[in-house]
Amino acid sequence: MIARSLDDLDRLAFRLSRTIRTQYPQLLTQGFTLSDLEERLLPFRDVQRELANSGTDAFETALLRLVAGDRGYLLTDPELQAACRQALAFPSPTLAMVRSWASSTLQLTKAGNPSASGSAAVVPEPHQLDEHDLFPAPSQGSPAAPAASAAPAKRTHSCCRYCDNKLPEGRKVTFCPHCGLDLTKRQCPACSTELEAHWRFCVTCGRNG
Repeated sequence: MIARSLDDLDRLAFRLSRTIRTQYPQLLTQGFTLSDLEERLLPFRDVQRELANSGTDAFETALLRLVAGDRGYLLTDPELQAACRQALAFPSPTLAMVRSWASSTLQLTKAGNPSASGSAAVVPEPHQLDEHDLFPAPSQGSPAAPAASAAPAKRTHSCCRYCDNKLPEGRKVTFCPHCGLDLTKRQCPACSTELEAHWRFCVTCGRNG
């Protein structure tokens, strides 16, 4: 195992994991398409604030690396992975270069959540994925949504809600020292509008957050 701080590839993978777990838990087992990833799960307008480099070129590069299977965060079609690597060889690669695989199925793996306890994320070394790397189906006895909303309430006082690492105590913390994300902002779980941390309702759709 290799311990290091998060980069934009890790941040996209973590954002994808968080979005699926909180909004689309059924996608953990049934998978999603490349179009879903680009338009619904990781649209640039929603994720750019979480990236160290918020430029479109850097975003497209990190997204292509994610789909190419870098670090084993996604299980994807081998031909799609090869096409992504070819696209990455160009000076300004974009996901449009692999648009012919728009309906290909992708699936988040256990490695797709780079959060870890400690001072840095633990990123697995590359390995051959099998069915044991995939997330198990959500328990039939309890809905996924309540479980996702209940967990942060127990640890927001001392842990980053993005990466779960412990925050410094006894001082005001605006940005997480581990992943660098702004702790004073959050996103509406229904429409992804950026909200102030203390707001109770979304200013766009009225959702009680």
